[in-house]
Amino acid sequence: MLLLVTAIAAVRAAAFACTNNSHPRHRALSIVTFASRDDGPNDALRQSIQNMVSILNSDETTAQSSSINDQEHSVVNIIGTGLTPTLLSLPLSTLHMLSQADVVLYDSLGLSHHDICQIVPNSCKVICVGKRGDRVSWKQNDIDNLLVDMAMEQPRRIVRLKGGDPFLFGRTRSEIETLRAKNISYTYTPGISSCIAGPHLGGIPLTDTELGCQSFGVWSGTDAFGKSRGLNDTNEADFTANVDVLVFLMIGRLDKLKALCQLLVSRGENTSTKSWKWNADTPCAVIQNAGGSTGNLHAPDQKIWRGTLRNIVSTIQNEDETCTSVSPAVFVVGRVCELDLRCHSGE
Repeated sequence: MLLLVTAIAAVRAAAFACTNNSHPRHRALSIVTFASRDDGPNDALRQSIQNMVSILNSDETTAQSSSINDQEHSVVNIIGTGLTPTLLSLPLSTLHMLSQADVVLYDSLGLSHHDICQIVPNSCKVICVGKRGDRVSWKQNDIDNLLVDMAMEQPRRIVRLKGGDPFLFGRTRSEIETLRAKNISYTYTPGISSCIAGPHLGGIPLTDTELGCQSFGVWSGTDAFGKSRGLNDTNEADFTANVDVLVFLMIGRLDKLKALCQLLVSRGENTSTKSWKWNADTPCAVIQNAGGSTGNLHAPDQKIWRGTLRNIVSTIQNEDETCTSVSPAVFVVGRVCELDLRCHSGE
């Protein structure tokens, strides 16, 4: 117990310093390399993590220790971080890999750059390769090539941090196939997807017996080329008639969100299917920066808008009429949006 308390205290107390340098291969994108410094707090934190791993000494942690300590060749550890806003929410196995990483490539995460800096070694290169549909972002091919470059230059322990679950609506297949083509070793650690964690952190359960909500479906609001996608196929739209709750990811742009709401309502007006559940008065909610906490100064706060398919977009714009996007966001449609089960202090 003392060891765990010491590690937690070390996380909170760890200081960091870094210098920004421009990566020659990627314009307008940054690479961060840590300068030499006296990082005693970070050393103590990493040692505490290593001690906990040694004490637990399970088959799983032993196998992971073996893979990340193998210096004969590079290993890429692909890790889903869920919507984790702080280091304290990460599994010990992930902290262990980060604490020994030579390179970290991370997406736009709930976990901040500042937090990653606290845990990685002094010499670790930390590179943000995050994508956002409404701003300049890395191309997937560039990320694939960067992984290969980093792995083949010299033996390295590479951590690839991805938000949510890496396989769900992600490009992990592309990265894995690129690594396999070059015979580069990799491991995979799943995470909790934002399609589940987002609504739940917003106090919206995806199923509820009392409301008769026993099923939910998940869709991407954006296709692989960044274009609006949600429910464009008639058969796919008809399928929603048999689902109690709809969840959409990558739907933060308000023009896309408005078009989707109109589509759901118009399908209901133009269908003879009595089981169609969606109309202009159907409850819905948008959760932005799900999992963000006011207690983390380096992570944006979570924000929730509630309304109906008729007015959810206007509800958002009533707060800021110039707003065109609330990315990153999760959009939920169904009676469960009437509920608000967020954490309560009891005061």
